[in-house]
Amino acid sequence: MKHYSLVIDPKLVNEIDKLVREHGLFSSRSDFIRDSIRARLIEIRKNLLNKELENPDEEELEQEEKVVEEAMEELDKYKYEGVH
Repeated sequence: MKHYSLVIDPKLVNEIDKLVREHGLFSSRSDFIRDSIRARLIEIRKNLLNKELENPDEEELEQEEKVVEEAMEELDKYKYEGVH
């Protein structure tokens, strides 16, 4: 994986660290940020597709379903399983 630098409000970093420390939902701050980015990308893709399909026919609805399923499968590849 490649490293990137981000500027993040300290309050947000504190909230992330609290989730990591107190709830063990993610193993690190980086895991949380990666997961959040993936989830947001899927949400944006779905919203963009919905805008393109304002009056969808059956074929377009099937296409949308396929895109959402593919995005969810992609997300599952990176799903965090908790701290072991």
